[in-house]
Amino acid sequence: MTTRKVLNRVLFCRAKSHNRLPAKALAAACCVATLCSSALAQDAVTNEIGYQGFSGLFNVPTGDAINYGEFHFSYSTLSDIRGRGNYFQGNNFNLSVSPFPGLEVTMRNSGYTESVKDGSDLAASFKYSPTFIPDNWFDVSIGALDLGGETGTQRAWFASVSREFGPFRLTVGKGDQLQENSARRWVDGFYGIEYQPFEWATFMAENDGANTNYGVKLRTPKRWLDGSTQLYASWMFGTDIEDVPGLEEQHYFGVGIRASMFSSFDAGLDRPRNLEQRIADNFEWLIADYEDTYVPVDKGLSSLVEDDDVVVDQLGRLKHALAVQGFENVWVGRRDERLYIRFESSVFNRNDIDALGVAMGLAASFTPDELAVLDVSLSKYDVPILHYETDLKLLKAFYNNEAALPILTPLKATRDQVGDMFWVGGSKSPYFVPRVSISPKVTTFIGTELGMLDYSAAITASFTLPIWPGLTAHADYDHNVYDSPDYQPGRTFWRYRVPTRWSNWAVKQTIKLPFDVYGSVGVSGVKDTYLQEYEGVVAEGLWQSPQGVHQFSFSGGAYENIYYPTLKREVAIGRYRYYWEMLDVSISVEAGQYFRQDKGGKVEVKFNFGDTQMRFFAVDTDYQAIGLGWTVPIGLRRDMRPRLFQIKGADHWRYGLSTVVNNADGRNPLGPGRVRTPAYVDELRNTFFNGDRLSVAYIQGNATRLKDAYFTLVRQ
Repeated sequence: MTTRKVLNRVLFCRAKSHNRLPAKALAAACCVATLCSSALAQDAVTNEIGYQGFSGLFNVPTGDAINYGEFHFSYSTLSDIRGRGNYFQGNNFNLSVSPFPGLEVTMRNSGYTESVKDGSDLAASFKYSPTFIPDNWFDVSIGALDLGGETGTQRAWFASVSREFGPFRLTVGKGDQLQENSARRWVDGFYGIEYQPFEWATFMAENDGANTNYGVKLRTPKRWLDGSTQLYASWMFGTDIEDVPGLEEQHYFGVGIRASMFSSFDAGLDRPRNLEQRIADNFEWLIADYEDTYVPVDKGLSSLVEDDDVVVDQLGRLKHALAVQGFENVWVGRRDERLYIRFESSVFNRNDIDALGVAMGLAASFTPDELAVLDVSLSKYDVPILHYETDLKLLKAFYNNEAALPILTPLKATRDQVGDMFWVGGSKSPYFVPRVSISPKVTTFIGTELGMLDYSAAITASFTLPIWPGLTAHADYDHNVYDSPDYQPGRTFWRYRVPTRWSNWAVKQTIKLPFDVYGSVGVSGVKDTYLQEYEGVVAEGLWQSPQGVHQFSFSGGAYENIYYPTLKREVAIGRYRYYWEMLDVSISVEAGQYFRQDKGGKVEVKFNFGDTQMRFFAVDTDYQAIGLGWTVPIGLRRDMRPRLFQIKGADHWRYGLSTVVNNADGRNPLGPGRVRTPAYVDELRNTFFNGDRLSVAYIQGNATRLKDAYFTLVRQ
C-alpha cells in the first residue's frame, strides 16, 4: 500500500469506535512515519493553540509549547463548560503567551452561543515543556487548566509526550478531569497524529479520551506578512460525539493569529533572539541544543570626523548632529581627554535606550581619537535622571563590531555644569511645548453571567505641558467611541462606561533630592464612575541603586469627592522592585491602600520583549486573583520632533485580565477597580524612568539594542 493511501486511511476515515482511533490505522501510521522519516522533510511540525487553550491538535495537547516570545489570539466553536457533560457549539477565546522558553500561559474565556444564554467563564491555564531535553529525543509537557478558578467547571491537568518523524508528529498522554460533570477527556489517556506535508497545511486525527476527532489546520506562509505574523484556521470535520442528540454531525472550527511580542528590536517569527541567546549563555543547563546563535547588527562605524583640530568645530558638529535627531537641551563639552554630552529625549519615547544608542553612536562617529572617556547625562524636563561614563575607544570598537559594550560606570546624576571646560549648547528647551499623546481607553467585563465580553471604548488625548524644570501640567480628554449593550444607560455596567469628557488633570513638581532620591508633589483631579469625581493632593518618592538593580518607591494621595465632601479616598502604596539583568525580568512586591480603599498587596513578574512588557501578577486585597497583562507602545519608534507642539502615540498602553482564586465561599465575584492607583500618581516610574527601564543594568543587558538604534534610525 502506498504512503498516500495509508495516510488517507488514518487521517480521513471516520473512526467506528466511540473511544479510540482504529488500532490498525494508528499502528500503520507509526510504521510509515518511522520508515519514511529519513526520506521526508525534517522541518518541525508547526505548533498552534488548540480548542482547549493549549498548543496541540484539537483537544489533545502536544509535548512542546509555542515558541518563546510568541503571542497567540484564537477563537473556536467547541465548548464543554457548565456541567453539560460533553462538547457542544459555543464560543471560546484564548489569549496565549510564552514569557519564558518552554512556558505557555493562557487566559481562556468560554461560553455558549447566543441561543443558550448561560454566561461564560474566564480561566487561567499553563503548560510547561522542559527545554533541557535534547531536540532529537522527544518533547514532554505538563499543564493545568482552570488554575485556581473558583467555579472549576473546566479544571483538569495533563502530561503529554510527542515525537516528530519528519513531517509526522505522534502524541500520547494522560490526564485527569477534576469535575465529574464535564466532558471526560484525557482521563483514560489520549493520543493523536499530525501530518504536515506543506508549510501551510497539517492533517490531524486524535482521540482525546472522550471522543475521536479528525480534521485539518491551514495557515498563511510566514513570508506573506513580512515574517512577523501568521493567520491560521482549523476545521474538525469529523467526530464521533453521540452523547448529545443532534450533535453527532456537528462540525467545529477555529481561527487564530500568531505574532511575536518583541517590538522595535528582534521582532519577527522563528528567528534567533538576543535575549534567548543571553538566557542560554547564562543557564547552559536550561536550554539544550541551542544552535541558532544570535547574530548582532553587522555594520561598521565609518568615521564622520573631519580633519579639523579646532575644538569649537569638533564640538559644534557633534552638538548639531544631536540636535538634528530632535534631542532637547543639548550641551556638548570637552576637558582634557573627556567628552561630555548632556541632553534629553522627546522623540525616542518608547524606550530611552534608543536615544542613548543614537547619542553614543554619534559621539563615537564624530569625536577624534585623542579623547578617551565619554560622559553621558540624560534628563527629563530638565531633571537629571541618568549619568554614567564609559571608555570612548572601546565604545568605538563596540560600534565597529570589534568588541563588547564597555563597562558603563554610573555617576551621580546632576545638572551642575563643569566650570573648567568649553561648552557648546543652547538647543531648544522643552518648556511650553505641548505634548499630545493619543491612545485607546477601554473598560471591560469578561467571562460574566451576562456575556463573554462587555466593553466601553474611547479614544484618549493626554496633554502634557512642561513649564519649568520638573514642573508639568497634565490633562486627559476622553471621546467615547462605542458601548456594548450592557454599558447603555440603565443597564448593569452603565456606571463603569467611559463617557466623553475631561477625565483627569494634574500639576506636579518633580525634584532630585540628596542621596539619589526623587520626589514629586502636586494637585490632581480624578473622574471615576458616575458621581465619583475627586480632587486632592498627590506625592511620590523613588530611590534606585546606582546600577538600577534595586528600587524602592512610594506613591500616594488624599482625595475628596466634589459632590459629597465627606466621601474621601486615601492612597498609600509602597513598592520594592528587583531587576534580573540576565533574564531581562523585573520582580516587584507592593502593599498598601488603593484608590477603592481596598487594602492588601500585589506581586508582579514583568518580562521585557523589546518595547513590549508582559506582566504576570497575583493580588490579595478584599479578594484574591491571578492574571496577566501587557504594556505595549502605540506610537512609532521615533516620534514627531517637537517644534510648536508634538503629537504622538502612547508610550506605554496597559491592559490586563484576571480571575478570582481561593474565594472562601466558592463564589467568583467581580472586582472592578481593585488594586488601582489614580492617574498621574506613578509618573516617576512611568515617565521619568521610562516605564521602569532607565538604568545602567538594563542598558548593559540590552547592549545590541544600542547599535540597532544607531544604524537603523540614523545611518540608514
